[in-house]
Amino acid sequence: MSVQILGVRHHGAGSAQYVAEVLKKLKPDLILVESPPEMEAMARWIGDKALKPPVAVLCYDQERTDQAAFYPFAAYSPEWVAIQYANAKKIPFRMMDLPLAIHWQMERDQTFQTETETKEHKSPLTYFAEAAGYEDADLWWEDHFENRYLPKEADAHFEAVMLTMQTLRDAGLPSHLEVENEYREAYMAQCIRQAQREMYQNIVVVCGAWHGPALLNLEANESQHQEILQKLPKSKIKVDASWVPWTNERLTWWSGYGAGIASPGWYAHLWEHPKDTTGVQWLSGVARLFRSKKVDVSTAHVIETTRLAESLAALRDRPRAGLWEFNEATIAVMCMGEAIQMELLKRELIVGKDIGKVPKDLPKLPLHADFEHNIEKLRLPQPEGKKTLELDLRKDLDLKRSIFFFQLQVLEVQWALQTGVRSRGTFKEGWELKWKPEIVIQIVDKGIWGNTIEEAASKYLISKADQSNAISDLAEYIRQSIPAELFVAIDHLLLKINELSAVVADIQQLMAAIGPLSHVSRYGNVRGTDLQTIAKVVESMLIRVCVGLPTACYGMDEQSAQSMFKLIRSVHDAVRIIENPELVGQWQQVLQTLATKEGIPAIIRGCTSRLLFDAQVVSQEETSTQFGLALSNGNQAMESAAWLEGFLSGSGTILLFDPHLWNLLYRWMAELEDEVFKHMLPILRRTFAQFPTAERKQIGEKARQGTQNTGNRSAERNDYQDFDEVQGASVLPTLALIFGLKQPENHV
Repeated sequence: MSVQILGVRHHGAGSAQYVAEVLKKLKPDLILVESPPEMEAMARWIGDKALKPPVAVLCYDQERTDQAAFYPFAAYSPEWVAIQYANAKKIPFRMMDLPLAIHWQMERDQTFQTETETKEHKSPLTYFAEAAGYEDADLWWEDHFENRYLPKEADAHFEAVMLTMQTLRDAGLPSHLEVENEYREAYMAQCIRQAQREMYQNIVVVCGAWHGPALLNLEANESQHQEILQKLPKSKIKVDASWVPWTNERLTWWSGYGAGIASPGWYAHLWEHPKDTTGVQWLSGVARLFRSKKVDVSTAHVIETTRLAESLAALRDRPRAGLWEFNEATIAVMCMGEAIQMELLKRELIVGKDIGKVPKDLPKLPLHADFEHNIEKLRLPQPEGKKTLELDLRKDLDLKRSIFFFQLQVLEVQWALQTGVRSRGTFKEGWELKWKPEIVIQIVDKGIWGNTIEEAASKYLISKADQSNAISDLAEYIRQSIPAELFVAIDHLLLKINELSAVVADIQQLMAAIGPLSHVSRYGNVRGTDLQTIAKVVESMLIRVCVGLPTACYGMDEQSAQSMFKLIRSVHDAVRIIENPELVGQWQQVLQTLATKEGIPAIIRGCTSRLLFDAQVVSQEETSTQFGLALSNGNQAMESAAWLEGFLSGSGTILLFDPHLWNLLYRWMAELEDEVFKHMLPILRRTFAQFPTAERKQIGEKARQGTQNTGNRSAERNDYQDFDEVQGASVLPTLALIFGLKQPENHV
């Protein structure tokens, strides 16, 4: 009875080549692989032509999809090579790592959260690397075990790996996740013993190199392992699994993958071209890449780069040139010393842009299957990087894509994010697609709501609506459901919002809901959506707002007034969209009441005065009178500043084109006492900071010139007659600070 333990690096090209050699030589009757047993059903697909690496097995808790784990595979992963051999030869294989159900239960029980585990340990390999003159332990491992594949030397290779790890473990050097490894290694050893009891004669074990020595001396360590295994908890966690596409970038350690490697593309080259010991084939690929980008690279460049890489390796006493030497030689020869071009090489070759594929008939949740069906039907790309799409909603395919994207947004699946477009028409939409494997988890998480994306989005939105009694929330849900064409959800939401709007007493809730609901109407023409019901709801809510708003605004404190001021502007924009003359008239009457009624906060009076002026409901003369009264000496300075903030909110253009208002503002500020002016600075700065940079600059230049000519010479003479130049000059430096300008050299 033979047990051969093969210690490997999880994504090592050299390890994979030696594993393939051992399997071909030993012809085992059972292969044990370090992976959780929940993956076994998925692993039987390895070798299927439709399953193209890089791919990963997604394992997740059926009841808590936030508990999930990915197990990536590349073509050069030793575990992939071993299972592919087993499936091709039709021999049994088993996953022998600690079951995920138990592992996750132990995490929830905080079994691994000990003092030892919280410390950061130095990698044990670092000691060998430093002794050999290496600064990087991974580079040392690659040079000795991955980059050099010597045919018919597999036995010597795995013996050297075992000796290396045994030496480190005998030295008592701590490893990462030491407590967790004790449980895992005890379980793996038990799996090997079980296979021996079942009378398998030729067993090959493929595991991480560090675990290899712990799986020796099975009989001597059995009692110790049994004592550890008795501590394992019982778990009711139900784990499901599925294959998902993976990418080279996601195989890298800097993507956050704990067992990642630095250069997946380079490892793929080592796997596919094991005889390229000089690197000529690799450098030829580099040359082809540069030529495709119009960089002049000849055969002579390739030869010189190869020679330089070999010389660098000899100087460093390395057995042969590796990726670091090839990169440095490439910079010196092909890139003429310009390292910036290496970014292209890193992206295209060193890391690579491979994306895996999974079989269409792979068992999946219905929602996941519908997601993939929609992607195929709508001819949507699934890139690892960002992909920008500009949709024309007048085209049937683009409209269907848009609906699909909005349905995904309702489900909180973050694959397609809406962006701006240059076109002014509502028939254009911009979207940015960025695929990540975690998106599959988001889809699986919503699988309980339905078997299709549309059904799940509708039910999910209805469920959220039933849990909320805030009209503003319901209005937001309606805004989401209209472009997603979730008509079942829309009917439910309208019914509930009708019921709530009839009984809600909070005017601000109604006002917050009117804005999102009114903006939904922009989808009417392009999408052909019937918006009459929504329009009626908005109109009834607006009538209630018009009746109750003056009373609601009376006697507000400053913070409440700030919130109400923003809501009034939002409702005003909504009224303009609705275009109902009767409602417009009612709303303008309310604004006139708010602009003149005593007890209304100054910021609201200023805001409503400006809205009425912009709508040409009040004349320029009336507005100038209100402006003058608000800034008169009879008012408290802080109240005048608040009125000014409300009036100028959104745009200061009126000050540039109306000399009457400008002169009133200029004189008012000039007459403020120094201490009062300092107290008002925060409000003034907040007011002017909202203006575009160009407007602020123009206002600042205008302030430098003083009061303006209004066309009335007698009035202008009076303006200058009352003007105190010394006092006026004293405020100019402060004004310059407000507007973000340089201080004037000449204040007069």
